[in-house]
Amino acid sequence: MAGWDQRKLGVAGLGLAIVLFLALNVFSQGAFRNLQADLTAEGLFSVSDGTDRVLAELDEPITLRVFVSRGLIEASPGLGAYAERVLELVERYVARSGGKIRLEVVDPEPFSPEEDRAVGFGLQGAPLDDAGRLGFFGIAGTNTTDDLDVIAFLQPGRESFLEYDLTRLVHNLANPKKKVVGLVSGIPIDADPALENRPWRVVEQMKQFFEVRSLGLDPKIEDDVDVLMVVHPFGLSDETLYAIDQHVMAGGKTMIFVDPFAEEGSRSNAAMRLPPDRGSDLAKLFEAWGVEYDRDRVLGDLGSAQRVSTGVDSYGRPVITDYVAWLTLRPELFADGDVVTDRLRVVNVASAGFLAKAGESEAAFEPLISSTPAAAPVEAQKVRFQPDPAGILKTFAPQDEALVLAARLGGKLKSAFPDGPPEPAGNGDEEAAKAAEKEDGAKEDGAADGAPAHLAEAAEGANLILVADTDILADRFWLQIQDFFGQRVVTPTADNASFVINALDNLSGSSALIGLRSRGLSDRPFEYVRDIQKRAELRYRDRERALVAQLEDVQSKLTELQTTEKAEGGAILSEEQKEAIEKFRREIRKIRRELRDVRRDLNADIDRLDAWLKVLNIGAMPALVAVFAVVFLTVRNRRMRRRRAAPAAAAAG
Repeated sequence: MAGWDQRKLGVAGLGLAIVLFLALNVFSQGAFRNLQADLTAEGLFSVSDGTDRVLAELDEPITLRVFVSRGLIEASPGLGAYAERVLELVERYVARSGGKIRLEVVDPEPFSPEEDRAVGFGLQGAPLDDAGRLGFFGIAGTNTTDDLDVIAFLQPGRESFLEYDLTRLVHNLANPKKKVVGLVSGIPIDADPALENRPWRVVEQMKQFFEVRSLGLDPKIEDDVDVLMVVHPFGLSDETLYAIDQHVMAGGKTMIFVDPFAEEGSRSNAAMRLPPDRGSDLAKLFEAWGVEYDRDRVLGDLGSAQRVSTGVDSYGRPVITDYVAWLTLRPELFADGDVVTDRLRVVNVASAGFLAKAGESEAAFEPLISSTPAAAPVEAQKVRFQPDPAGILKTFAPQDEALVLAARLGGKLKSAFPDGPPEPAGNGDEEAAKAAEKEDGAKEDGAADGAPAHLAEAAEGANLILVADTDILADRFWLQIQDFFGQRVVTPTADNASFVINALDNLSGSSALIGLRSRGLSDRPFEYVRDIQKRAELRYRDRERALVAQLEDVQSKLTELQTTEKAEGGAILSEEQKEAIEKFRREIRKIRRELRDVRRDLNADIDRLDAWLKVLNIGAMPALVAVFAVVFLTVRNRRMRRRRAAPAAAAAG
């Protein structure tokens, strides 16, 4: 009977355990739904402080409509988990908005009114079958004044940018009036003829947050311009330089991009049949502001160099080498604690220059992006026309000093025009006299014709961001474009645009979106493997160059001998000449064997590393489980033996 009771108690205990387990799961689903522990290194699943600030500043209700087709989820099972992730994130936005955000989840069945609404909002449909049925997976947001912003299709490839896209949508609806960015550009980034007069993608992203106003190359900078953005300035008149200078002296926020060689800009200039690019600078302004920059020198950096293909060698093998003028810059090279570079993971630049603070300048010069210590200047002429990456690498000599690519500049800057406005270009003595009279009146009265008084130094602390590269803005250096159901899907591969927009946000006084633009960038290369490849590649290239040099020597000697033979009517080669040729051939065969050995060693190192990783990933966990099991069984057996031995010892006692 006691045994029967024990069996009943065991069954009842098992039933209670099952009920308790189910109850605990149901309770946790409701009570802890919004709790999460994000253990990822980049915080991929956490809502940023910037999002919380955007939600806290909402002044009017916003409606978010998530259109997700059941048929699309069923046809693409991989979208199911992503759709759940999207809905969970939107629900967190609703919970943190204090009732300002309202959520609607819509299943737009084919040929239904809900589908018509999705199409009307501008969402992108994906074909479900040959009958013309479409599936939707996007978000449409509206505010009380009928402003509309959408995420046309929630592409899984942009999952790491989900919070950025959603917060951008909410921010745009909450702030319909945008800050004004005045654009002065020597290259057509706002309407590029090489792109059928479309703007560069960075300008399109800027327009999502700002009113971008093109001012031309002879600008009148209005008072409502919040940030002045100067890109690749060259050939500017003194009047234009003076306008920029006085904007800075008056405390106007400014972002300036100069470049020794604008690679993408040069292509645009070629489309407009303009002369080749020779670089840009603001020498007169930079000298007065205490900034050193040379448009005839490019920043070379072996530590950040991109690996590029430069064709094939004499044996038909692809030549892969480090191009020290194309750089991939990573977080350790960004300023710590600055909102402009916060959370950036990768920034790509090409043929960039470098900046420095002048020795006696009192300006505040704070680096934002720097090179590694394995850097050195390279003559700009080497990269401007048909560059030879392998040749540049061969002669490159790092100087063990980091160079600054982007920096903040502030403080009490001095005007580049201490004596007042420059004299305008007149067409005669009469116009020159009138201009001089007008200038004298301006100096005496402080202003003329409503113009502001001349400022010889910054009235308040100036605030500029200087960048010694314009290709940081170019599409091909930070974007990957793929075809998705006939539509172009653009996915960032670097944080170039994030850096630019972060900087404009900061300069315009808005920092709510800082820190969430580049969350979860998945480009995490295996640095150790890259180092192995780089070291072996340098050895390989040295051997290859020696082989090529000897080949050229042998070929020249053969050509010389053949020419002599023809000139002398078919002279026979001497034994010494034959022995010399055979000696060179033996040396070539020897070096070719050494080349193969170097390549085999490279692959062997990587293969050994791969094997160890497989052992760790595949065998480590079973081994740990086995060790734990052995230890557990050993401890349990010892305890059982002690328990059995205790009664016997007591009886013997």
